[in-house]
Amino acid sequence: MTGSYAYYHGRLKRWYYLRYIISERLKMQSYGWAGKMLGIDLSFGTVSEIPTMSYAERFVGGKGVASRLYWELISKDTAALSPDNHLFVMNGPLGGVRAVASSRCVIASRSPLTYPEQYCCGNLGGYFAAALKWAGLDGLDIYGMGNKPVVLLIEPGGRCTLEDAAGLWGRDAFETIATLQGKYGADAPVLAIGEAGERRVRFANIIGSGGVSASKGFGAVMGSKNLKAIVVKAPKVNVPVARPDEFERVVAEVNGLTLGESSGRYHNEVKLGGVKKVANAYCYGCPGTCRRGLYRSGDGEEGYRINCASAFFYRTWEKARTGAGGSATFHATQIANKHGLCALQLTLLCKWLPKAVRAGAVNLADPALDYDRMGTGEWFEALANLIVSRQGIGDVLAEGSRRAAQTWGISDMLEGIVSNTGVLPGAGHDPRLFLSLVPIYATEPNFVTAQVHEVSKPLRQWMAWANSDGKRGFFTTEKLRHMARLFWGGEKAVEFDSPDAMGAAAVHIQNRAYAKESLVACDWFWPINFSGNAESGTGDPALEARLLSAVTGEETGEGEYMRIGARCFNQNRAIYLREGRRGRRDDVLEERFHDRPFQHASNIVSAVNPDFRMPGSEGKLISCQGARVDRGVFRRIMDDYYRARGWDVETGLLRKEGLENLGLTDLIPELEKSNLVS
Repeated sequence: MTGSYAYYHGRLKRWYYLRYIISERLKMQSYGWAGKMLGIDLSFGTVSEIPTMSYAERFVGGKGVASRLYWELISKDTAALSPDNHLFVMNGPLGGVRAVASSRCVIASRSPLTYPEQYCCGNLGGYFAAALKWAGLDGLDIYGMGNKPVVLLIEPGGRCTLEDAAGLWGRDAFETIATLQGKYGADAPVLAIGEAGERRVRFANIIGSGGVSASKGFGAVMGSKNLKAIVVKAPKVNVPVARPDEFERVVAEVNGLTLGESSGRYHNEVKLGGVKKVANAYCYGCPGTCRRGLYRSGDGEEGYRINCASAFFYRTWEKARTGAGGSATFHATQIANKHGLCALQLTLLCKWLPKAVRAGAVNLADPALDYDRMGTGEWFEALANLIVSRQGIGDVLAEGSRRAAQTWGISDMLEGIVSNTGVLPGAGHDPRLFLSLVPIYATEPNFVTAQVHEVSKPLRQWMAWANSDGKRGFFTTEKLRHMARLFWGGEKAVEFDSPDAMGAAAVHIQNRAYAKESLVACDWFWPINFSGNAESGTGDPALEARLLSAVTGEETGEGEYMRIGARCFNQNRAIYLREGRRGRRDDVLEERFHDRPFQHASNIVSAVNPDFRMPGSEGKLISCQGARVDRGVFRRIMDDYYRARGWDVETGLLRKEGLENLGLTDLIPELEKSNLVS
């Protein structure tokens, strides 16, 4: 496999690439950045240093740098599970510093989960990104395929060794992490795969110590490379910042806006019967507004969870069986994490598989999978074991919902469950409610949590106030409109009875999200676009830029910060175009959002807004019950969006002038070859 022409052509291309960047500033003094990352060729067992500052100047770190490396190193024909694919593990300039909630890690690669395979990014917390910085690295570029299972051990100074993992292969993620931390220390963060990754289940996650994970099928990418785990054994060091006094002032301001229940920033605990928190388990540098912790069920089972869907995805089925969510729901999450299976993809599978069984399209011969037992912990464990084993129909299910349904000729059964992005948004993120999400769903080929949260979270704060006659909450209509002026380009961005300004608002939201994921800052925490601790109800939209400036010493205003986001977004758009996206022809919504009226359902929005009221023109209330995205309105919003982006309105393609203005002139030659730029 590794002797193919494509493989050696890729290595030759990489050699020229390395020769070029080595001529750049090898020893540039910098704050925030380590100045280097490692290139790790598992096929040959070699490790090289890659200078990073020439990338950081334009793309900062995290998702931005990962996207640029992907553009340069991975061809559009590379298979996700081939040795030629690269796995990028990136921190950012705020990693390992006491910048609040800003030590996350981006993982990027060609994803085996997407259909068809394409570029994706995952994101995880914990301590891994901070430890990587303490080891003197801005990231890892892992490629090739080992001839036997290995563990990457990263140590101070960026030293890297490949350790034999034969004794770990075949063990689950929890056992692997415990064994490695027993060997290298409990404070050595680990990223590992379970059996799902080893057997290349397309929705296998990377599981990290402390219960963190990265989705998009990247566990299968690690498994395809015979990479069982990555360990960073590096003691905490004081990462210097360029402007210490300024840094302390910004951190104090952030804390003042976010600490305490009065801030409105802390998420409510999602209760499961008999499940109790036994310890907090916050990520590095975070106050824990997501309530992340270690929990224990009534029968003594322990596991990490935060208050998001992955923690209670099985509750629907346990509740249908028993009337409440409890130990079976908790157990399902632990089983998914133990094997390294994506909870979101399992949720989708549990929604359509019963339909397929009832229709006679699928036969679950195992008595343990009798649907009369669905909702029990035993039923879910049997399903997970079937998928991980890749035996019988488990081999088909391991390919993910869309590929499995296509194999069985039942793709129509995914209608209303699985979309082109892999998941349909719930009511909390529905574009029929939130028109500013229309261009985001239309232009992003994957579900982008960081972008939809920027819209839904402040609006849920407003809903709590608006639907209680002002008795609950603090986020009044006036404060909401003030937030829209600061963060989304104008008050019309929260007038949901009109498409005016929704396209431009989406540009603001996307740019800020891409910049945030290049820092790498936490989606649950940033931006601070609402706060009960501020008289205005909002934070400073320039806070992230001010943190970046204080840490690096390079002055970055809010405008430049948003420009960084725009640059990173356009780099990603270029990748998607190269991989087959056709511009405006593919920038579409699921048909159901045009054809089906929004209906009442029990969900996170209806809990505080049962009538689905939204702010309209001049702050008046409107009802979105029965709303659809009119096709003419959709075209208007997308026209507005393309103009705000500086793209060609007719085709949705990038324009040369816009790329030049963003410092992306070097993308033009390759895009021109395929007529992907106007």
